[in-house]
Amino acid sequence: MNKSIAIIGAGISGITTAVLLQAFGFDVTIYTKEHLFSGTSNPKFASRFPSASIIPHSVSHRELNELFITSQSFFKKLLMSSFPGLTKHEHFELFAFDTEQPEYLSQMEDLKDFSNLDWCPSHSEIDTKSGWGYTCLFADWNFYFPHLIKKFTAQNGYIVQQDVDINRLSDLNEDIIINCTGIGSNQLHNENERPLILKGHLLRVKNTPDLKSPNGNTISFNFSPGFNLYSDSNSTPLDVYCYPRKNDWILGGSRFKGTLDKNNQWIPDDPDSESFPNQIESLNSDIIKNTFDIDLQQFTEREHQYSYRYVRKEKNGLRIEKDEASKKPLIHNYAHGGAGVTLSWGCAFRCIQLVLAELALSQVDCDDATERVSKAITSS
Repeated sequence: MNKSIAIIGAGISGITTAVLLQAFGFDVTIYTKEHLFSGTSNPKFASRFPSASIIPHSVSHRELNELFITSQSFFKKLLMSSFPGLTKHEHFELFAFDTEQPEYLSQMEDLKDFSNLDWCPSHSEIDTKSGWGYTCLFADWNFYFPHLIKKFTAQNGYIVQQDVDINRLSDLNEDIIINCTGIGSNQLHNENERPLILKGHLLRVKNTPDLKSPNGNTISFNFSPGFNLYSDSNSTPLDVYCYPRKNDWILGGSRFKGTLDKNNQWIPDDPDSESFPNQIESLNSDIIKNTFDIDLQQFTEREHQYSYRYVRKEKNGLRIEKDEASKKPLIHNYAHGGAGVTLSWGCAFRCIQLVLAELALSQVDCDDATERVSKAITSS
């Protein structure tokens, strides 16, 4: 293809979209404010802090299930090709109260309802009343993300560290622009005045062993103890989770609501969001000790983190569409909430569909796209 494409933002959405477009022969340049390997602690660069389970949490879109199914197709193909950082866990979502099953469970392998589970992680004092277990894809971030970047640059992709004016994207030289700025899209003139932002807290515990089930599988879990034990100020139940990676555990989480003003300053809706929730450590500590007989306190090397997830709005917040008001072809791909990694390939595939439509070229199917990407980024 002789058309050039500029991607604004070098988080997981930007990098994944760039890799997919590159596999179809487009010349791609990524513009990013944050240097990818600078070790930034900027919580607005959320791709520094994913856990990263392939589960569509904290995101809303009318075609969410379709985007998730497409994303899973790419992840499964890359897993079969032994792409670095991709693994499978035996995952559990457990609740101390009755709850309905979400739609995404229909896409999970080896799904079992709580009543049919032979074994699951458990708290010593809080009974589990509902939940499910399934085989879940995970991306170990310390390996997956850097390798994705490496493959993009190895295929003559360019990454330019430059703070681009989000409202003057048409000034760029490339033929087509794709906005993957995430929380930076708050600065768009036509964006919501008070977009919904979730603040999430994580505890990274280093030099930890793997957590195994009785049948030898790596275990991860989410646990909701009930609103009386862990909730936001509106009594909305929150959950904690433990996601093992190679040599560390990621313990979370929180989803405190707030927004950003036009100066990009955090405005909390919930006063509890300003401090690290002690339930993240206390609940996880009990479950790990009770289930695996491992004392969390023995691991002293730790790192507390928090980041902002751009949800945009409660319903249909994810924006993936052509901007009809732009002077130059502009496609938006942002507001993935807590599912940036999960939906990365599905949204990238939607972007290439929009690009091909803009250029009046024949569409491609998902099988062809996954095959091309697999060959492009798993080759030596």
